[in-house]
Amino acid sequence: MIFGKLTSTWPPDPNSNKFSKLAKEFLWTIFFLNVIGLLVPLFLGAYYNRREIILMMKSLSELTALGDVFFNLLLCRIQRRQLFVLLKEIADYIKTIKENEKVVFRKYVSRYFPFCTFVGLSYFQTAIAFSCGPLFMKQILPADTWYPFGIKPFTTRHYIIYIQQILAILQTGMGITVDFMVALLLSYSSTKLELLSNKLQDVTNNEELKICIYEHQNCIRFVRQLCHSVKFIILKSNATMAMAVIFGAIPLIYRQPLPVLSQFILMVFGGCMRLYISAWPADDLREMSEKVAWSVYESSWIGNSKKLQQSTAIIIRRAQKPLVISIVGILPALTLQFYATFLSTTLSYFMTLRAVLGE
Repeated sequence: MIFGKLTSTWPPDPNSNKFSKLAKEFLWTIFFLNVIGLLVPLFLGAYYNRREIILMMKSLSELTALGDVFFNLLLCRIQRRQLFVLLKEIADYIKTIKENEKVVFRKYVSRYFPFCTFVGLSYFQTAIAFSCGPLFMKQILPADTWYPFGIKPFTTRHYIIYIQQILAILQTGMGITVDFMVALLLSYSSTKLELLSNKLQDVTNNEELKICIYEHQNCIRFVRQLCHSVKFIILKSNATMAMAVIFGAIPLIYRQPLPVLSQFILMVFGGCMRLYISAWPADDLREMSEKVAWSVYESSWIGNSKKLQQSTAIIIRRAQKPLVISIVGILPALTLQFYATFLSTTLSYFMTLRAVLGE
């Protein structure tokens, strides 16, 4: 949350005072302009070094990683109101949570926290490796950019652009907080569905089942709003991380200095692991939404009133349709199976590009 606010990707509170709103808008504008200011020279660098495969691949990998930050800022701004509503619902629910429900929440926190911490630290290490590159390599700036007027070392313009690049690289490292936010929203949905499943197993009359049906409808509503808010963020991550992995892996197969290898090994590893941060809780969400049907089926509806049996049949039929994050015709359901397909497809594109460049 703290890093999300620092990078202007975490949705601000619309009820905050005017000064706070202006400060956050100013910060978002600075970050956005800074990213654009570095995207242009990175694109020019890729074009200028088009005959030098290694330099071109380096520029393209850095370009896609920074492009991820650009779209994070843009998409989070477009969806900031809806994201704030979803996050506020979580905050309000936690304030009224019961002790037995805390156990389930803690289970999900302990389930995801170690892995998210590991990937987050690896991303920050990538940002540090690129920022400190000029200390160990002959390059002047952290990113292999190209400027039409040329920049000599130790000039005022050189220091300004150096600071600009450091800021953009740190933004790239902190950009993973958007994936943490998506994972938080998905895990909250899974938690609510698991609590609902536990409650459904103890249903004994139609009034208790009505309450459970109402809670199930609320879970469905939340997931639909969540899908509408984050589906393009997931699609963006799928595209940018695949390109970052493909372009970043090319320098690894050529003889490069150890500092360069350390930079791109971390980039490739982070790109491979980043989509898993959201795919894992999304797969849990699908699994828990299907578990609701089994929980209803295992309740004491047999031999009960006809009205209860009819309500049971309705909720079973609805729960058999899993809750997933997807875009019809573009992005299939986000699951661990999709993540495996993502890795396989990325590797295939990498091998194809390597063969083309080898020719």
